[in-house]
Amino acid sequence: MRRGPSIALLAVTALVPGCPRTIRTGALIDQYSRAECVPVRFAPGVSRAWDYTIKTRQGIAVHVSGAEMPGGRIDVRYLSDGKEAVAADAGDYIYPADVRFDPTSERLYIKASGMPAAFGGPQTRLFEYDLRQRHQTRHARVDPSVLPQGCPVKTSN
Repeated sequence: MRRGPSIALLAVTALVPGCPRTIRTGALIDQYSRAECVPVRFAPGVSRAWDYTIKTRQGIAVHVSGAEMPGGRIDVRYLSDGKEAVAADAGDYIYPADVRFDPTSERLYIKASGMPAAFGGPQTRLFEYDLRQRHQTRHARVDPSVLPQGCPVKTSN
C-alpha cells in the first residue's frame, strides 16, 4: 500500500491557509451601517481623502487621515499626546473607500475595496478601530452588496 503521496497531500493541505470567509451578516456590518460618515473629499491625485478631527465623549481629539490610493490606509493621531496608530491597512491594491464613526461606542469603521495582486477577484473588507482602547478590534472580508452606499464626497471647500 502506497501512503507517501496521501500523506504529502494531507501535509500540504494542512499547511496552506484557507481563503477567508466572506460574511453577509453580523454585528460588524450592522455597526458599520449605523455609524456616521466621516467627511470625505476629493484630493489631487486620489479619488477620496480623509483629513478630519473627531472629538470623543471624553473630549479627546483624534485626527483621522488617509486616502484611496496605492499604499492607502487610515491613520489616527491623538492630539493630546501625539501618539499615532494605523486604524486600517488592507494591503496592496485594496484601498480605503469609506470611513465612519460611532460616537456611542467611540469606534471607527473603515471599508476598503479593491483587487489584490495575487489571489482572487475583487475584495471588500471592513475594519473596526476602538478610539478609547487605541487598537483595531476586528476586521472581516464582506460581501459589498449587503453594505449601504458609501458616504458622499464633499466637492467644494
